[in-house]
Amino acid sequence: MRVLVISNDVIPGFGVPVAAPGIRAAGLAEGLREHGHEVTVLVPADLLALLFGHETPEPPKGAIVTQPATIHDIIIERRFEVVVFINANLSPHLRPIPGVHFVYDLFAPKLLESLASSGATRPWQDQSAEKSRAMALADSVWVNGHRKLGYGLGWLVRPDVDAIRTGDFGLPSIVDADMADRLSVVEMPVPLPEGLRSTPPASDKPGIRLGVAGYAQAWSALAAVHPGHQLLVDNGHELHALLPGHWGGAPSSTPSNALPSGTIHHHGPMIFDEFARWVQGMDAMVDVFAATAERRFAMITRSAVALRLGVPLIHAVDSEISDIVQQHDAGWVLDPDDLDAWKRVCSELGDPAILERKRAGASHASTTRFAPSAALARAAAALAAAAERS
Repeated sequence: MRVLVISNDVIPGFGVPVAAPGIRAAGLAEGLREHGHEVTVLVPADLLALLFGHETPEPPKGAIVTQPATIHDIIIERRFEVVVFINANLSPHLRPIPGVHFVYDLFAPKLLESLASSGATRPWQDQSAEKSRAMALADSVWVNGHRKLGYGLGWLVRPDVDAIRTGDFGLPSIVDADMADRLSVVEMPVPLPEGLRSTPPASDKPGIRLGVAGYAQAWSALAAVHPGHQLLVDNGHELHALLPGHWGGAPSSTPSNALPSGTIHHHGPMIFDEFARWVQGMDAMVDVFAATAERRFAMITRSAVALRLGVPLIHAVDSEISDIVQQHDAGWVLDPDDLDAWKRVCSELGDPAILERKRAGASHASTTRFAPSAALARAAAALAAAAERS
């Protein structure tokens, strides 16, 4: 089948750092290709103009660049049979096309993210209307993790979704079918940069290296040194930090004094290949945060990347990722305020047998949950079945 994946962010291959939606788009495309589909990734031209001005580079193989207003015509001209659009940002430029199966990829609970962030710039009403329209357009909805099934269903059953679908689009009512059948889980597919394997190479450096990475959001920014981070350093472990501002210009919200003295700071952001190699140079990645509704539903991309690279996690207790870490024994899950739990982790990090077991768990999660072929297996088969029915 001919599939178009619409990214709402830059993807790997342009020579600039990528954020979570771009990694998601590249992973979805790779997974669908591995299951026999012909896939093109679309990147919005206006986004690249922000990064490069008028001298935009050639897109990587399998990708195209276009203005959002032309997407509808491109779908028709290139005869795409399936259109997967990530989040709802570009859904205002889409409308039903006979014979085209639309998939809304509910990658992140962006409304909850906006509510949790003091830097939200768009009103709730605008984002809500955009999400409802995306739900109304979708023939299928993919959710990034099992926890978001209920969240996705909650949006799908909103009365305004069916009103848009039947009134504005002239499509059959959602209410007449089993709405849960429209939802399926597609966990985070993370492509491996060329030359990297899902198992880290043996380190020739002494001691335990722990990484803290990612854009510092409102729920993860610290006003002072976290006691858990301090314990890691006090126990002789190296703490490495890569907390850049977003490439779009937003500064990091983590002050320089919010990490322990002796933390090794790395400049960023990095392009995806460099970031992946940086992560694989760590013995474990640390990702703790305040408990919010958004974090509870989040498939936290930096942690998914670490697991895809076979690197275990020290992770907060309540997220999509914490469930996976526990299921695969791929690290440590703790309450960030539980100092006794931090002490146990510090001790176990120094035990080679325990650390090796956690690495094995991370590698198992990599191949069974985050490898694109595994993450897209059911979704690719479902698309093929839908094509046969149509």
